Amino acid sequence: MEFHAKTLALTLFALGVATAPAKPLTEKQAQDAAARIDTLIAADLKAANLPPNGRIDDGTFLRRAYLGIIGRIPTAEESRAFLADPSSMKRETLVDALVASPGFDSHLFNWTADLLRIQTEQEQFGLGWHVWLRKSLSENKPWDVIVHEMLSSTGHASKDPAVGYYLRDRNMQLDNFSNTMQVFLGRQIGCAQCHDHPFDDWSQLEYYQMAAFGGGFDYRSTDALATVRKAAMELHPERGAKAPDSSKDKKAKQRALREVQNKKGQDLKKVNKLLQPVFKDFNKNALFDDPGRSLHLPEDYKYKDAKPNEKIAPETLFGAQLADVPPEQRREAFAKWLTSPENPYFTKVIANRLWARTFGHGLLDPVDDWKEDSQPAHPEVLAFLETSMKAVDYDLRQFCRILFRTNLFQRECDPTEPESGVAHLVRGPALQRMSAEQLYDSMLVLTHGEVEDSPLAANESRWENYTAGIEKILNAETHDLVLLGEATTQAEAYFREAKSEALKLRGLIAKAKPGPERSELYRKMAAVQEKFADYKRQRDPLKMTEMSMDSEEGRGKRKSGKNSSARASEQPAPFDPGTLVREFGGSDRTTPSSGDTIPTVPQALALLNDPNTDIMGGKRNTLESRLSSLKTPEERLDLIFLLLYSRTPSAEEKTRYAPLAKDDRTLRDLTRAMLTSNRFIFIQ
Repeated sequence: MEFHAKTLALTLFALGVATAPAKPLTEKQAQDAAARIDTLIAADLKAANLPPNGRIDDGTFLRRAYLGIIGRIPTAEESRAFLADPSSMKRETLVDALVASPGFDSHLFNWTADLLRIQTEQEQFGLGWHVWLRKSLSENKPWDVIVHEMLSSTGHASKDPAVGYYLRDRNMQLDNFSNTMQVFLGRQIGCAQCHDHPFDDWSQLEYYQMAAFGGGFDYRSTDALATVRKAAMELHPERGAKAPDSSKDKKAKQRALREVQNKKGQDLKKVNKLLQPVFKDFNKNALFDDPGRSLHLPEDYKYKDAKPNEKIAPETLFGAQLADVPPEQRREAFAKWLTSPENPYFTKVIANRLWARTFGHGLLDPVDDWKEDSQPAHPEVLAFLETSMKAVDYDLRQFCRILFRTNLFQRECDPTEPESGVAHLVRGPALQRMSAEQLYDSMLVLTHGEVEDSPLAANESRWENYTAGIEKILNAETHDLVLLGEATTQAEAYFREAKSEALKLRGLIAKAKPGPERSELYRKMAAVQEKFADYKRQRDPLKMTEMSMDSEEGRGKRKSGKNSSARASEQPAPFDPGTLVREFGGSDRTTPSSGDTIPTVPQALALLNDPNTDIMGGKRNTLESRLSSLKTPEERLDLIFLLLYSRTPSAEEKTRYAPLAKDDRTLRDLTRAMLTSNRFIFIQ
């Protein structure tokens, strides 16, 4: 079927979508847009003589909707309410409720943070970037605004947490640029960093021309530098003195001027050395735009179109042409160009990514390997998605709402596996295994009964505490800065001594025989380790500043970000190796979207034996007490099925499994078996 852009634009206008892009879609607008997608899909399937898949039952839809939209299984109460609802529109009502809920933001954050490779504990900026993105999604900030704010961010992370996007790849500017092109524009051009691209039209020179938009930044905190200079002026007032002007001898004047400048430089070095322990990590957490800096070709550049080490001017190579951009505006211009609705890739790439997130594979796969001649499946659908994304003003919530309202989302899973490089016509969603985060959050439902979907206050408190400490240091009196610098320097020396002492004790313990001598060594080691931990805190100026925040507000902000009952989106990421999330393919956040759902034998063993998957054991688990309050085996079986499968057991299942529900031990075995079943692990 031939695609006509004007037809789609008129369709959206008729739906009322384009008339008020900043407002949530009405129910009719959302449903009509979803119906348009179904119509286009149906036409393509008819042309290919392929029937669409059948419609799934309510229990399967309920589970798919909860896992797909908010990233967890429903509680037993949520399942009962939906299954008992006689309304013919209950599916659409459920979609709208879930899309509008905080759970949608939590699930979307996991996906987005994996795409952006956010590492919560990376330096200090990682937490700020985590909190900023989580809050941005909760506030429904449009996608183009989020991306623009990251690409144009500058300064210290405490003032602009979005700068974490660049700090994530500190001192790897070209790698960051390659990721930017891949993540937001779907163009894999990293090969051209070292040579002309072997499989695309990108030359190495063109790569550097594009990368030159970010060629003028450095990792430096101007706020910290200003504070050090102020301290230097107060500690050495003579720095402000001017060269004597009494001599008419020009050479004498120049000599005197050099002496004054040298004195200023020496004084500044002294103060820098004195305060270095205070400001040692500031440059690691800040970005500074330097218009005087530019990107140059590598020394070993071998092509004839330019010279090695040649200065490169920024220039776009597709879409709107940008050239002769003032150096101080390079990154801002690049951010506007990349996020513009006129950019030929930005809109359709995020639309296709969200399609793949919803239905299991993109209309173009891989989703981040677009080329000039790319041929997606269902081209009219992709064009409609692109137009719809612009029409809703990059509101990801409203865009996803359209996808979840389609009949396609309610169809049985597609039985065919897409072939790499071959356009795959969509008959239904792909059969997908739960992601590691979906499994983690579903386990919380099973063990705790209820899940808090809102952002974790402790993460925001930790970040507020950090920013308050930074502000306190930047505004501190010079005398206090000097004392803080001396204290942290001394703590550093003590820390190294304790570390050395601990190493010696470990060696002695390894050689000592069991008995009083080894016991005494262990006692000494415990004392050294306590000193080690204390000095470790004291050598961090922010920890010292935090310790001085004696108010109730300050103490309240020193909460840990870890919470065993909080959702995966609220935990520091990536999860540690060996945890349930990493065992089930949770991302290590080193490359974009690196999480996987590849099944392994250890995963099956974890479901059988891991204490975290023992939904009927543990002090914090509520399921065992709920089951004990039920009177009959049938009621207990109903509860287990509602929790694990989002439906009640069939008559045959009741006959077969009710006897197992009479005894706690056999019921526990049954729940373990159900946990390891495909019916639980996969999203049908």
